[in-house]
Formats: sequence, structure tokens, C-alpha cells
Amino acid sequence: MNLRVLPLLLAMLGACGSDPAPPGEPALQKVRLALNWYPEPEFGGFYEAALAGHYTRAGFDVEIVPGGPGAPTLELLSAGRAEVAVTAADDLLLRRNKGIAAIGVWAAFQDTPMGLMVREGAGLTRLEDVGASPGRQVAIEIGSPFQTFLWKRFGWDGVVAPVPYGGSVGPFLAGQIDVQQAYITSEPCVARAKGAEVRFLQARESGWNPYGSLLAVADPPPAWTGAFVAATQLGWQDYLSNPDRANAHIASLNPALDLALLGCITDAQRPFVTGDDGLGAMEPARWRAMAEALAGIGLLPADAAGEGAWADGWPGGPAPGGAR
Repeated sequence: MNLRVLPLLLAMLGACGSDPAPPGEPALQKVRLALNWYPEPEFGGFYEAALAGHYTRAGFDVEIVPGGPGAPTLELLSAGRAEVAVTAADDLLLRRNKGIAAIGVWAAFQDTPMGLMVREGAGLTRLEDVGASPGRQVAIEIGSPFQTFLWKRFGWDGVVAPVPYGGSVGPFLAGQIDVQQAYITSEPCVARAKGAEVRFLQARESGWNPYGSLLAVADPPPAWTGAFVAATQLGWQDYLSNPDRANAHIASLNPALDLALLGCITDAQRPFVTGDDGLGAMEPARWRAMAEALAGIGLLPADAAGEGAWADGWPGGPAPGGAR
């Protein structure tokens, strides 16, 4: 990935002016959409909504701002330096608990793209298999909620050794490690493109399943939220039908991705986007389960239920807390 993208994040977000509307036409609402990673297919529907004109026709002038490792999208939202932030359900719950007034309004990924990547033929077909051989090392973001959950869920403390994940499949391909953190939108396709045979073990199979590529706005939501969500929904519908235009644009923004790799990622992520509940939908039970999982590893208070962290039912209007 191009590590030079992230330092541009704050500078780009500082440019908040909009071009004046032509005489007689209403001014467009300026929206800075802050991504939590580099331009990739996991954001394809947002790019398609812009390219197809859905945002413009809905009354928005949208600037999609790339992120990178540790991109502080919710902090930027809270500081008024972005109008919409892309995050994940677990991150939103944790940040709200620390006082950030943000609310989730639409989820691109019904199932989390997170998991572990292992070598095909290594006999690791389930997440719990990773701990069957004491002393195995797993490259992962140490101290992350996902790492903390896995070690507690499967009793890996003292059995499986977490080692820092640097964001590259290089050590995995070199045989230095045989299990690493992965997103279905990245590492498996990169490894396969370099000739490796790999298997992706889905995080949701362990009970860890936060909504991903989640749109968050200020809480309480701005009046324009419903229109923005509706335009986003159209963009993702178009992207799922034909991703070519958005993928070509993403390739122009991220030199680390070629069209073949983009095609692999797009196909791999599709079932994670569509899920079981419908594009963009969110269910109260899922939010409560996520809050309980975070409370179970000591990252949220024991009585946390996640109420108030999301709103659905767009574009008919917000129903804070997920009530229908």
C-alpha cells in the first residue's frame, strides 16, 4: 500500500470550501467522506455514487478523502473536519463510550471482512484449529479488540503467540509465519496473486461480527442524512451490478492495485456486502451482540447494550437506537 497517502489526510480534510452554485440553482451540501483505509473495493459503492452522479442529484458535493492505518475518522467527524466517517461497529461503540457523539446510519458490509489467513493444506479449517499446536505465532494487530476477543474466546493466552502485523503479506509468503490477520478485501487476493494457496477463516465464525464500512454522522444526525443514505444505497446497488467504472477509478488512486487484483477482491467481498438482511440494513440484535462481545473482553462496561449507537429506517427518518 502507498504509505504516503495517510499524511495527506488531515491536510485534505482542511479544505472545506465549496464552489458557488450557478445563479438560480440551490447550493450543494458539502460533505467530506473520510475513509478509514486506502481507496479499495471495500469503498466501491461510495465511489460509484459519486461517479454516477447520485450524490450530486441528491444535493451533495462529496469529497471522498482516503485514509490509512489508524485513520482517525470518528475524531475528525467529532472535530467538524469531516461530515461523514467510515468506521466499523466495534470502533463506533468504543469511541462513543469515550464521549464521541457519532451515530451509525448505514452499513456496507453486513458481515465483517476480518479474519485470519492460513496456508491451504495446513490442516487449519476453523479458527479454533489455530491453537491446536502450542507455540504457533499469529501476525495480528496486538491489543486490537479482535485480537483480544480471539485470545479470550479460544483460550489462546500462553498457547498462541501474537506477533506484530506490519500490513504486508511478505513474511507469510516467505514462510516466516503461517497465520496472519487478514481482510477478505485485501490479503487473500494479494497472496493468491503471488502464487500462494491460502484459506480465509472468517471472524464471524467466532462470534465477532461488527458491521463494516459503516457510515457514521454526528449525533444527532443532520437533516440531510436520509438523502445521503439513499444516494449511497443507489451507488452500492450500481457497484454490485457493475463495478468496472469504480474499480478503474480506484486503480487510478491506488497504484498498489491492478484491475485483476481489483476483480478478485470485488468477487471475494460480494457475499460479505449482501449478507442476509439486505444491503445497508442493520439489526438491533447484531449491535447488542457486538456490545456484549466488547463488554466480555473488558472494553465496554458490563451493562453496555449499544443502544443509541445506530439509526435505521432511512430515508423515512432516524430512529435512534435501532428502533423500527
